[in-house]
Amino acid sequence: MGRRNNKRFNYRPRYYDEQKEDLQNRVEQITAEVTGNYSAEGSKKRLQSAFKNRGHQPLDASSQQQRLVSRVRFLLIAAILGSLAYLAFYTDTIDVIFEGFKQG
Repeated sequence: MGRRNNKRFNYRPRYYDEQKEDLQNRVEQITAEVTGNYSAEGSKKRLQSAFKNRGHQPLDASSQQQRLVSRVRFLLIAAILGSLAYLAFYTDTIDVIFEGFKQG
């Protein structure tokens, strides 16, 4: 029986520069916004970058302000509902109010 030669394995690693690709995508996005020529490939890249960066960095200052306003609004509503629940379950304030309506 003859002896087989060793199989050769050729591996060429790919080089991936994330910063360079992000810069290239931003340049393409800005040129598309300036010229008004939006391509399907550009839209696909924008969606990919939006999903990739969600939660890490806000898109602009107005979206950051909108997030802050919504958080403050949520906390205000939660505080009001919490105080109403406290009044209803732990004090007799609600009963006094209803007695006032029944007498009137």
